[in-house]
Amino acid sequence: MGLYNRAAFFATLLKDRVTGGRTPLVVVLNTTFRCNLKCGYCYGQYFGRKDKDFTTEELSSLIDGLRKLGTRSVTLGGGEPLLRNDIGLLIRKIKACGIECGMNTNGTLIPQRLQELKDIDMVTVSIDGPKEMNDANRGAGSFEKIMTGIDAALNAGIKVHTTTVLTRHNTEAVDWIVGLAREKGIQAEFNFLFNQSADKSESDRYMAEHSLFRKAANRVAELKKQGAPVLFSEAVYRYAANWPDPNQRIIMGKEPGFDYIRCFAGRFMMFIDADGRTYPCVQMIDTFDALDFRKAGIEKAWEHCAGHACKTCYFPCYNEFNKIAKLDPRVLVGQVISTLKSH
Repeated sequence: MGLYNRAAFFATLLKDRVTGGRTPLVVVLNTTFRCNLKCGYCYGQYFGRKDKDFTTEELSSLIDGLRKLGTRSVTLGGGEPLLRNDIGLLIRKIKACGIECGMNTNGTLIPQRLQELKDIDMVTVSIDGPKEMNDANRGAGSFEKIMTGIDAALNAGIKVHTTTVLTRHNTEAVDWIVGLAREKGIQAEFNFLFNQSADKSESDRYMAEHSLFRKAANRVAELKKQGAPVLFSEAVYRYAANWPDPNQRIIMGKEPGFDYIRCFAGRFMMFIDADGRTYPCVQMIDTFDALDFRKAGIEKAWEHCAGHACKTCYFPCYNEFNKIAKLDPRVLVGQVISTLKSH
């Protein structure tokens, strides 16, 4: 986040923590189901869905609603958001509302869409390791296109960081990815497989053996400790490494039998899928009775997000956010340092 947005973010967070309030400070907005890749572990199996895209007017109205709710950061995702012809307009609309704008993309279309991306704050590009490992996860021929996309964005002055999903194909890719980040002068984010509903459980066959899962998570944590350009804190990767059963990716309802990172989804975070359904978090797709913001209105859909039963998960991205929401001093210091380095 920029300095102003970060200050506004923390001012609202502190107010809400004191008063018990709720504000969707961070929103992930999936803008389309369409995708030009077919990643085997895709949490929403978007490449197989035929839902009609939002209209520009629907998304423009939604962005206005998020501004009124106090949102400070919107990340555009999909599917592949760069497949939308109006993506540049949506980025400009978000920025005009005083909201920071990021994007999750597979990177393959960046060279053709540089003009539309010129106003964005951050582009997160998915890459899962060197060619053989990446293509085993993300499809044959994707590696070269992703690398070209990363270079095109950096050459155009667009801020980039990478995100890597660690699976049975690429647990040995951690050092290679960190080396790439060092070479490009960027940061690397590492994640693990999302929770999926029963009818979208294709990612199960991509799960690494527990010993390899833990080895990879600990390696990321160790590199972070050594000062490597890893985006999240050492603590959230250690948390993943020590997670009791990686096949149970979230814990719902009951209190976990270990010292856990509390979930703040639905209080400070919201996920809006490309069918309009509005969730506390992406990992609750089809397990939470989500409301469609187009029918219920975004305020009501957001209020409904308070009633979820998730206690914790192993996902580093969300646990980093949860530690920020908890006002964990070590993570907050890391965030301050990251902000200062980027300005």
